[in-house]
Amino acid sequence: INGAVTAWSPYISRGFLSPVTVMEQLKGKYNKQEWIGFLQQMAWREYFQRVWQHKGDQILTDLKSDQVGVLLKYVPSPILQAKTGIHAIDEAIQDLYEKGYLHNHLRMYLAMLHSNIFKAAWLPGAKWMYAHLLDHDPAANFLSWQWVAGTFSSKQYVANQENINRYTNTKQLGTFLDMEYEKLPNAIFNAEDKLHSCLAHQWTGTLDQVNKIDTVTILSSMQLAGKLLQFKQSSIDPDRPFCIYNSFNLDPLWHAGEKVNRILLLEPQHYTSFPVTEHVLQFIADLAKANIEGIQIFIGSFEELMHTVKKENNTVVYFKEHPTTAHYKGIEEQRDWIFPEVSGYFPSFFGYWKKCERYIK
Repeated sequence: INGAVTAWSPYISRGFLSPVTVMEQLKGKYNKQEWIGFLQQMAWREYFQRVWQHKGDQILTDLKSDQVGVLLKYVPSPILQAKTGIHAIDEAIQDLYEKGYLHNHLRMYLAMLHSNIFKAAWLPGAKWMYAHLLDHDPAANFLSWQWVAGTFSSKQYVANQENINRYTNTKQLGTFLDMEYEKLPNAIFNAEDKLHSCLAHQWTGTLDQVNKIDTVTILSSMQLAGKLLQFKQSSIDPDRPFCIYNSFNLDPLWHAGEKVNRILLLEPQHYTSFPVTEHVLQFIADLAKANIEGIQIFIGSFEELMHTVKKENNTVVYFKEHPTTAHYKGIEEQRDWIFPEVSGYFPSFFGYWKKCERYIK
C-alpha cells in the first residue's frame, strides 16, 4: 500500500477528470515503461464499464457462476464494527468510514475476508463498501467483488496473514488468517460449518447483520439543513439549453463558456438501488459547486425535472452517455474513453486488454 498511488479515482469516477486527459498528460511527461502500468489499471476500469454497458443490472447478480459455500446472508458484524482482529484490515475499515477511500489492495483483502473467509454473500458487502467510497462506481465495485468471490472469475481470491503483512507493512502473527493457504477455507468455520470456539468467544451475538443506508432520507435531511444548493426555478432560463449533470458527470469543461442551464440531477430512485452516505453526497455537491459555475442541484427524477422547468419540446437538453442516464431524453454525448475502439462484452480482462494493446501509442 506504499506503492505508486495517485488517489485520483474519486475525481475520475465523478467524471471530473477525463481519463483521456490524464493519460495524455502522463504520456507527455514520462516514457512508456513508466506509464504503461498505470494505463493498464485505467483499462481495468474501462473494462468493467463495458461489462456494465452490456450486462446492465446483471452486475448485481452472480455473472459467470454461483457463489459457493455461502453461510452468512449479510455483512459480518466484525467487519462492520472494524473488529476483525486483523490490524491492517480494521484500520482500513476505519479509513473507509472516515476518509471514503481505500487502496485497491485493501479493497481486495476486505472483499476476500468478507466473501471467502467469513463466507458471506458478496452483494451486501459490496453495497456496504460502495456506500462509503468517494470513488464509488457500480461497475468497478460490484464486478471487483465478483472477481474476488469467484462469480466473475475462475476461482476465489484469498490471502493469508503473511501476504497481508507483506503488502501492508505489518508484522501481526497468531490471527485466524495466520495459516497455510490450503487451510484458509476453514479459518473461521470448521468442516461442519460451525464457528471455531475461540472466535465464538471473541465475536458474541449475531455474526452478520443488515446494514441499511437510506440515502433518500439523507438527501431530504441535507436539503432541509441547507447542505445542498437550493434549486431556484427563477434562475432557469427556458430559452437556453440544459446541461444535465449527475454524480458520474461533474466535468467542469463540458460546454464550458456556453450560456446554458447547468443542473446536477440527484435521483432518489438511483440511490434506492445504489445507496451512499452523507459524506459521499456532500463530496459530490461540494465538487460541483466549487468547479461548475452556476450549477443548481435538483433532487428528483429526470421526468420531474423536465416538468418543473416546463421544458418545451424544442428546448435542447444535453447529457452524457452512461448506464445511469439511459432514461434521459435529449442529445446524448459520449463520455471519454481511452480505448473507444474497443467496445462490447469480453468475458475476461485478458481478452479485452489484448485488443486494447493494438491501439496503444
